Amino acid sequence: MRSRSHPRKPVGGRRAMRGQSLIEYLIVTAFAVLILVEGGKSAPVQQVVGAMKQAYQGFTYGVGNSTNLNIF
Repeated sequence: MRSRSHPRKPVGGRRAMRGQSLIEYLIVTAFAVLILVEGGKSAPVQQVVGAMKQAYQGFTYGVGNSTNLNIF
């Protein structure tokens, strides 16, 4: 008869357990990225991109309409 005092080792050992946690982290990270990217114009990433475009348009407008009056 076999004694049950010692727990059985998992198949694959620590390496398999480490690989499983990596997969879990990748799934959670991918889900978080999808939430940030998807959602149309209300998505946080789209709002940041829109704000950067608007700031760049203002910058280029200012540079285009400036005059060089520096006298040395």
